[in-house]
Amino acid sequence: MKVKIILGTAREGRKSEKVAKYLVKKAGALGWEAELIDVRDYLLAYTHRWKVTPEMEVYRNKILEADALVIVAPEYNGSYPGELKILLDTIYDEYEALPVGIVTVSSVTGGVRLLQELRLASVNYRMLPVGQVLFYNVDDLFDGEELKDEKYRERVERLFRTLEKYAKALRPIREEVRERLREKTEGV
Repeated sequence: MKVKIILGTAREGRKSEKVAKYLVKKAGALGWEAELIDVRDYLLAYTHRWKVTPEMEVYRNKILEADALVIVAPEYNGSYPGELKILLDTIYDEYEALPVGIVTVSSVTGGVRLLQELRLASVNYRMLPVGQVLFYNVDDLFDGEELKDEKYRERVERLFRTLEKYAKALRPIREEVRERLREKTEGV
């Protein structure tokens, strides 16, 4: 199983980075091939799907090889960061039939409003949101890089098990979509 974990904020001092790195490590421990996609590496000022830049092509290829996706983001003003929106909007068809887990980070609400917004957006991209973990007060939940709260460890494991189940079930649809995209790209 290949999972891409998107870290959805470029803000300095971001608490969500600790969570994203933990998820990459946890996915690896479960035998998954995990890769972190950091929005800092794709700081685009606009979206223009008809003019594909080299960094957009790199992102597109990462998504095309994924069996599942996890988006980690903090809540910004009741929604998600603009740089995450721009990154997600650089492609569209490539997301179809991709199960997505949403992991929110917020000290006050845990990211409930962010969760609602990302669920809606992911359905619009034709992804399937299948689970979520809401992180409150990250500094209190971690001891260094390790998650010290057993309930959160269980939630993360459940998220990965659920992603795996849906990734397997949706694989035929993803393969069909990706074949259609290959044909379109190659001009067949």
